[in-house]
Amino acid sequence: MLPGSEGEHELQEKFAAKPRAMNFYNKQVLNFLAPEMQKFIEKQEFLFVSTSDAKGECDCTSKLGEAGFIRVLNEKHLMYPEYRGNGVYASLGNISENPHIGLLIVDFYKDTIGLHVNGKARIIENEALLQFKDNMPASVITEINKEGSKKPERWVIVEVEEAYVQCSKHIPLLKKLDKRVDWGTDSEVEKKVDYFQLQDIPLYDRLGGDKAIEIVVDHFYRKVLKDEFVAPFFEDVDMDAQRQKQKGFLAMAFGGPYHYTGRDLRTTHERLVKEMGLSEKHFDHIVGILKETFQELNIHEKEINQVLELLATTRDDILCR
Repeated sequence: MLPGSEGEHELQEKFAAKPRAMNFYNKQVLNFLAPEMQKFIEKQEFLFVSTSDAKGECDCTSKLGEAGFIRVLNEKHLMYPEYRGNGVYASLGNISENPHIGLLIVDFYKDTIGLHVNGKARIIENEALLQFKDNMPASVITEINKEGSKKPERWVIVEVEEAYVQCSKHIPLLKKLDKRVDWGTDSEVEKKVDYFQLQDIPLYDRLGGDKAIEIVVDHFYRKVLKDEFVAPFFEDVDMDAQRQKQKGFLAMAFGGPYHYTGRDLRTTHERLVKEMGLSEKHFDHIVGILKETFQELNIHEKEINQVLELLATTRDDILCR
């Protein structure tokens, strides 16, 4: 059976590359790990992992460890540990939906060569592995029994479907230098989490700009209009115009290119205060609904508090005091 996808076969025909491709398939591609591939894997420190969710949306990440952290179980299976990370579980989340996985294992320090391994992955917990300890490499059991941050949280086992070389010509030869590695640390300084200075970018932009603010506003007003305590204040209101005003205010609060003044707020709310009795209790209730909206949309607590602090400064203007 010919390796590869229908798409790559079509492009081989289109670009007159079929003879080269067939030569590669015939000489380089296996559906198992050859003995030299197995030896290569057990010496490596760099693993790049590609996965996608059930919708085909992709993630690519690196897995790094001491030489030998990738274990070969047999010619059809390998496994690697999952250490404590950022808690996102992007690749594991994808594997839980879609087992297809692509691995690239690269030797940067000696032979400047790589190995592709494509297959199907599954997640396995330490406790489950210990039930089969007689069939596991001794080093796996030793690692599971470690204490502290160097103990893996769980493992990924990959069934090999394709294995083939990543040629050497463009792989740089690197020199390994000493670096202290604090395994499992949560220190933002050690991890250099803001290396790209994302905290200097306004939350408005990080959330997704106007589209994200529109989602927040729509979600917020759906809740407000169902709330018996505050819904009456919006009975004769042009809700399209109201949404635009709220969008402008929240965009400003999140650091966007909008400007809202106390005078705007007083003008907007004066009738509600005088004729309908808009009060502290109503203000606090609506702030609570907004906070609940943010939480349901998974906005970080720090940013929620930032917006609520800004809202607190508008209390007197909204209540026309």
